[in-house]
Amino acid sequence: MSKMKELDEIAQGVAEVTKELMHDSIDWQLGDYPLDGDDYEDLHDMVMFLAVEKMYMSTRRRYYEQDDSYLDGLAASMIQD
Repeated sequence: MSKMKELDEIAQGVAEVTKELMHDSIDWQLGDYPLDGDDYEDLHDMVMFLAVEKMYMSTRRRYYEQDDSYLDGLAASMIQD
């Protein structure tokens, strides 16, 4: 199995676990909202989307602000394997 495939599988597992944890956390955070049924699900979906968007944007910001020249060697070594 290639290194990139291994990393992709690890990332997929992390994403699945994180999504489950976020789902439960959002349920807990929305516990006091007087909604149920489709209205609650819509609100839950919106909060999930906003949370993921905020996580993505903070990661993206760090990506563009960092000196990542050290990653060039890492990427090259992964491709060679």
